[in-house]
Amino acid sequence: PVRDKYRLRHLNGLSAKVITYQQLDSEIESSDGFDYVIHLAGATRARDYEAYRIANVERTRDLLESFSHEGSGDRLNRFVLVSSQAAVGPAKDGASPVSESDPPRPVSSYGRSKLEAEKLVLSYGDRLPVTVIRPPTVFGPRDTDVLDVFRLARFRLAPCLAGPDRFVSIIYVEDLVEAIYAACVSPNASSKVYFAANPEPVVWRLFVLEVARICGYSAISVPVPLPAVKIAAAAGDLVCKLTGSAPLFRSEKFEEMKQIAWVCSSEKAYRDLDWAPKTPIAKAIEKTAAWYRKRRWI
Repeated sequence: PVRDKYRLRHLNGLSAKVITYQQLDSEIESSDGFDYVIHLAGATRARDYEAYRIANVERTRDLLESFSHEGSGDRLNRFVLVSSQAAVGPAKDGASPVSESDPPRPVSSYGRSKLEAEKLVLSYGDRLPVTVIRPPTVFGPRDTDVLDVFRLARFRLAPCLAGPDRFVSIIYVEDLVEAIYAACVSPNASSKVYFAANPEPVVWRLFVLEVARICGYSAISVPVPLPAVKIAAAAGDLVCKLTGSAPLFRSEKFEEMKQIAWVCSSEKAYRDLDWAPKTPIAKAIEKTAAWYRKRRWI
């Protein structure tokens, strides 16, 4: 189910039936059932925790209830929630990568809402075959979060936070899709949580430089002082307070950015799901840049 059909215009020509969120219950009742549910919707930008909770937790609850009614989920092979590493937080003290057994330490309202959604999904494990996938930073065609890195390349600038290098687990979108599929069909995945990331993290400063290089530019690193970034975040907070809007960059985003290591281990997924990322970082950057150029995003 979707809220805005226009956002699925890219599916034109595919054999897919699009229904709205409001049509879900009647569709479940009138159809032969669903084989798999992949819950990818959610809010990544909201004014406060309550807004995140409504979008990321309560809407998830609605989906779970729809499929857990007697007879509704009888054919359902798997309900997969695509969550986020934000639900767990960064590696403690920038040390070992976080794993599924580590206690969650989310550092933002977004992360806390995703963690609450995960707990909710797992609580339905006695009624539905559920699985949670936690991707880290995702990039690829149609992504807008990492898009600015590609756009800045033409100016030969590679901005990064001043101070120590930041380490980031990352995954190309096509590899993430394969991980989600593996979670759907694996007999080992029911009621489990998995990180889905490349085996090795990237140094963010070097990743930004690599994007510029592959895009055909020789860029220079531009360390941005933390106080300057903090002021920009405070300005975002003020805009939010005065207008009620949800600017992308605020204090909570700054809190996420300044962490030394957003690094996770996907060993459990490699083992249980018989899955591993196949796309080298350089190739993924190349394919992403080509897609952006074709659509004149960069």
